[in-house]
This record gives sequence, structure tokens and C-alpha cells, in this order.
Amino acid sequence: MRCSPVYEFHDVGVCNFSQVAEELQRYGKNIKWNLMVIPFSGDLEGEAFEKFAAQILEWKKEGHCLYLHGYRHKADLSLKRSLFGQFALRLTNSEAEFAGLSKNDLKMLLNKALQAWQKFSAGEAQGFVAPAWYGSKTLFSLCKELGFENYGSRFTMWNKSKGIRFSLPFSTAGLPKYVIPIVNFCEKIYLKIYGIFGFLPVPRIVKHP
Repeated sequence: MRCSPVYEFHDVGVCNFSQVAEELQRYGKNIKWNLMVIPFSGDLEGEAFEKFAAQILEWKKEGHCLYLHGYRHKADLSLKRSLFGQFALRLTNSEAEFAGLSKNDLKMLLNKALQAWQKFSAGEAQGFVAPAWYGSKTLFSLCKELGFENYGSRFTMWNKSKGIRFSLPFSTAGLPKYVIPIVNFCEKIYLKIYGIFGFLPVPRIVKHP
């Protein structure tokens, strides 16, 4: 059975939620997004955070799915990482917050993220996606133990009831300008093919602020 494309908006935070709200309006009310929310607010605990929390609740009422997207979306450089984790930080300008960490440090970061999430008073997050998609099998296991309904990685989507599905993310974030038209063209062609052959990997349309 063919599934509809999945629409994801990443890196939604206290500093850019107004811009994200404008983008979602531009795409129309018929699209329901998986919103990847960064819960860390830093020093913005006053009026800015209250407006952000109110917008989170509004998005939930509109039918969008709220995902926990790491803790700060910026790595704590004091934590010890594997060589892979260190390489991931270089590739992502230190945004791969969960890459290459020990199980104890992963638990610590997840707990901080969940504690920050509670301040929204928006109920449980409907899933978890690691910043820049740099997770691990250990992180996946921890998220399942914590009861998340969904977990997303770069090329797979896991749901507690449906299991794992392969997927293809179409994103232009961080790419040179001359590559963007190529990605957009490939996206359009794949969506047309997917509309005919539903057995192909589920396409994910991924946007960033």
C-alpha cells in the first residue's frame, strides 16, 4: 500500500519559531508536518519562551506532530566521543549532538532534553530525531525504552506499531546553491515515480528554517 510523502520541518527553536510559522502558512493547512523541536531555550526564559510554548500548543491543535529534536542541537564539546563522533562534529559544525557518545552520556542528554520538553506543557513528544540524524543503535534502544512512539534516522523511520520503513530524505540544507536545483528536480521526479510505484522507499520532504 502506498503511503503519502512525509513532511518534516527541522531545527524549530525559540529563536526561529516565528519564521517557521510563516513558512508553514505558506505551504498551506492541508500539509501536516512532523516538527522537529529543539527544547533548549538558553537565556530566553521570559516572554520569548512563553510565545514559543504557545505556538507549540497551537501547532499541536492544528494536527502537526511534535518531535523532540535533541537537546540543544549543539554538541557539548566537554563530553568524550568516539572517532566517528569527532568526525561527525567536523562534518556538521558540531551540530551532531548525540554522535559517538557513551550510553551513560546519551542517557544524560536524553534526560536533559525531556526535562526541557516538559516546560512546554504540550504532552509527550510523538517521536525523537537526533540532530543532523547522527544517532546510534544505543540511542535507538534508549528511545524505545523511554516509550517514544516514533524514531527517525537519515534513511529509516521507526514506529512502535509499524516497525521500520526505509525512506529517502529530500533536503537542501547546507548544500551549495548550484546543487539545490538538482535536488529539487530529483525530488519532483521521485514523487511522480512514487505515485505510481508505491513499493519504493517513502519520500520525506525535509525543510529547515
